[in-house]
Amino acid sequence: MTSRREFLKVTGAAGTGLMLGLYLEAKPRPGEMPPAAFQPNAFLAIRPDGTARITVPKAEMGQGVRTALPLALAEELDLDWAKIEVVNAQPGPDFKAMQTGGSTSVSTTWDALRRAGATAREMLKAAAAAQWKVSPAQCRTEQGFVLGPDGRKLGYGALAEAAAKQPVPKEAPLKKPADYRLVGKRTPRFDGPAIVTGKAIFGLDVRRPGQRFAAVLRCAVVGGQPKAWDEAKAKAVKGVKAVVKVPTGLAVIADSTWAAFKGRDALAATTAWEEGAARAFNSAGLEAKMRTALTGPADDARREGDAGKALKAAAKVLEAEYSFPYQAHATVEPMNATAAVSATGAEMWVGSQSANRAHERAAAALGLKPEQLKVTVPLIGGGFGRRLGTDFSTEAAQVAKAAGGGPVQVVWDREDDLRHDLHHPATLHHLRAGLDAAGTLTAWAHRIAGPAVLRSWIGGQKAPSQAATETNGAYDIPYAIPAIAVDFAEVDAPTPLGWWRGIQVVPNVFARECFLDEVAHTLGRDPLQFRLDLLSDRGKVKFGRDEADIRRLKKVLEVAAAKAGWGRKLPAGHGLGLACHAYDGRTYAAEVAEVSVLKGQLKIHKVTCAVDCGLAVNPAGLEAQVEGGIAFGLSALFSQITWEKGSTVQTGYHDFPVLRMADMPLIETHVIPSPEAPSGMGEPPVPVAIPAVLNAVFAATGKRIRKLPLDQQLA
Repeated sequence: MTSRREFLKVTGAAGTGLMLGLYLEAKPRPGEMPPAAFQPNAFLAIRPDGTARITVPKAEMGQGVRTALPLALAEELDLDWAKIEVVNAQPGPDFKAMQTGGSTSVSTTWDALRRAGATAREMLKAAAAAQWKVSPAQCRTEQGFVLGPDGRKLGYGALAEAAAKQPVPKEAPLKKPADYRLVGKRTPRFDGPAIVTGKAIFGLDVRRPGQRFAAVLRCAVVGGQPKAWDEAKAKAVKGVKAVVKVPTGLAVIADSTWAAFKGRDALAATTAWEEGAARAFNSAGLEAKMRTALTGPADDARREGDAGKALKAAAKVLEAEYSFPYQAHATVEPMNATAAVSATGAEMWVGSQSANRAHERAAAALGLKPEQLKVTVPLIGGGFGRRLGTDFSTEAAQVAKAAGGGPVQVVWDREDDLRHDLHHPATLHHLRAGLDAAGTLTAWAHRIAGPAVLRSWIGGQKAPSQAATETNGAYDIPYAIPAIAVDFAEVDAPTPLGWWRGIQVVPNVFARECFLDEVAHTLGRDPLQFRLDLLSDRGKVKFGRDEADIRRLKKVLEVAAAKAGWGRKLPAGHGLGLACHAYDGRTYAAEVAEVSVLKGQLKIHKVTCAVDCGLAVNPAGLEAQVEGGIAFGLSALFSQITWEKGSTVQTGYHDFPVLRMADMPLIETHVIPSPEAPSGMGEPPVPVAIPAVLNAVFAATGKRIRKLPLDQQLA
């Protein structure tokens, strides 16, 4: 059984690679492309008028893939960027792996898209060369044209029909980075104008002829089911058409979202629930179980040297406990999906990070073959891992079927969103560090206790990779310590769990990097120099399934510190803190936070971030990802989900705060030039932000924060 990250990497790479070689003849789908279009693969089609359509195989949820991925193809094909149409792929035979997560969209499609562009380029050159009766080697491409000897020039559109008849080259040459014209340049977001003018279509914007709307009344307790209800009050609400039972609760069907919500609220007053065993679940009980698990049996994630023996032999042992709460995704666009069911098949419109999975599960729920269900993926107003789940899309299909067919849009409100999220679980961390008489860090032990996301994700099974997955960010500690022990103690919880932006790396790096600062303070060492010394002069280092280049991690740490002015004198109540991490051994991030704590009030003034993610395909998009990731991480300083009687205490932004504009710090991003292939940037800035700020809080106040959220700890 694979981990979530391995699943996304493998299926993403395999899916894109299988696209090459499809549509070798000009056979457009009905209504999609005019006759004689050149469609050498599933990613690309060139029309006779010279415009090009690029199909993006990943979902756009604000991370910029509808800009970055077309850049890779357009670069190799020398397309005119102004003549490009970008469309989303749809799950089906051509696109079998559209999973969008794990910060893998660019890295898993980079090579395939470049090859697709290069293949088309060579076929267009061959078509022009045949027409001119010259060698293809005498031709070159530029801005949508093939240029030949003696100033000859033909547009791609004019060559489309002839190019479609050319043999597909087995290995089209790829450009060298020095020749890039588009990649690496700051490019405005492709969808920017449509989004800011309201023309872009998100899931909530979907409207179909005869469309109705639905809201589902779900039990507040996890797994609860309605046992008695009275439909009369719901049907008395103007616009409400029907109440239908579905597996997740009671769906109120209406002619508007507002009417559906009002009808649901009226129905709630008449409904009795069978709440089930989960009613006994609460945060206090879970914390007690996690604390017990800190000293019980656990699954090893990393064993290097004999940490137990080294700790016993240490001249001094430091230990601390860190706590991270349940979190919700709280996407700006709440969960929604639209489905239409007929006698012959169905259609669904859903903003999904896992479109193939959503397609498969909705078809099964409807009793249809996959080819009988068409799924369209619109733009997504925030995913953060939440939309990897298929609960909301399957529910919409079930509601549409129960409603008797025709398009029905199911919309969740914010309370639905927070209560019925696939939450990121709470974890408790026990860390120990052994120091010898000379003040050298000789041993490191990190025990993590909490519910396992991976077990929940794969349906209750325990995967062989579970311990490594749940300790990601802890077992891959990059510092040179002679003895390291990292393990995971699983604690049961009835709540459905899901992947959060930054996954388990967020709480694990929070505990790791804050505790490392504690060790540095105890030794009287500068936190920056302490880290640099522990990173030492090593090159590539393996830990478990990962390998990281310590030189690259060290570089981002040095750059972030230098750009932030590490070591400079600050006013009273101000402090600098830092943290770093090699995310999946692919992307390297370091951040320095400058904060002030005056009269118990925290102000985050600035975060300086240095990143190395290989080649920056679109620096503008990369910087936006850094800024968004840091904002997401900083929100976790103040937010939490707690449980009482099997349901969440928090119900909205009023008690689950996210970072407001007024609290957003200045963010300065420094991108390290790199010849390496591009890697991800959606998640790597997130986990580093929290310890950087908390280490700065300690520098400003002398108070060590080990438990989130902050609450009143600074008062």
